[in-house]
Amino acid sequence: MKPGSGRLAGKVALVTGAGSGIGRASARLFAQEGASVVIAEISSELGSAAAKEILEDGGRASFVQTDVTDEGSVERAFAETISAFGDLHVLFNCAGGSVPEDGLATEIDLGVLEHSLDLDLKGTFLCCRHGIPRIIESGGGSVVNASSVVALKGHPLHAYSAAKGGILSLTRALASSYGGQGVRVNAICPGVVLSERIRKRMEGGQLGRAAEDGSLEQAHPFAIGVPEDIAQIALFLASDESRMIHGATIPAEGGMSAY
Repeated sequence: MKPGSGRLAGKVALVTGAGSGIGRASARLFAQEGASVVIAEISSELGSAAAKEILEDGGRASFVQTDVTDEGSVERAFAETISAFGDLHVLFNCAGGSVPEDGLATEIDLGVLEHSLDLDLKGTFLCCRHGIPRIIESGGGSVVNASSVVALKGHPLHAYSAAKGGILSLTRALASSYGGQGVRVNAICPGVVLSERIRKRMEGGQLGRAAEDGSLEQAHPFAIGVPEDIAQIALFLASDESRMIHGATIPAEGGMSAY
């Protein structure tokens, strides 16, 4: 992609959790489509590698070590974004994820709930808290929040379901409050996505057994996703092509929630 061209040409995007999985695939795609991308990632090793990958491909990127559960860290990430690129037009809240210890509310340790609410819900909240004012100052743009199919149908991961369901309610609330100031806010609900982290978890446990007996594939009647599938949806929501979509929840789970 030539500099100055592409579906995100001239835009600045910050992607949380961009060191791996969906976040990394999205950051790479955003850069290929002309955006200047900030890699907001807690792992310095993964974040630096993701930024280097974009730079070597001819894109514009910067890595900012970010803990989305810490407000000071989040605030610094957005300050460094403005310092590096001058504006912010796109925020993709992608940091998060379930843990193997999650399960039924009557059985799990409360630490699992605290972890999920902190990382998934509080992290998204804090990034919106500090990112939306920057987007308004830059003339408007798009916030994309990563929720999950577990927010759309009953699922035995109760802590993760609570956190991801909260993201959907937060998305609608933000959309109703900031749409008049030029900020669109939408959410994506992926199903199982075959990132490196999920592939490792498939080597054992309940997810691995579901893959072996075919029930995982049956739960996704159209397809089981890969990170690039979700990145394409995030790109659409980040771009001006989706200017009529606001406050929406986009299922991206291979038909899982339709059954």
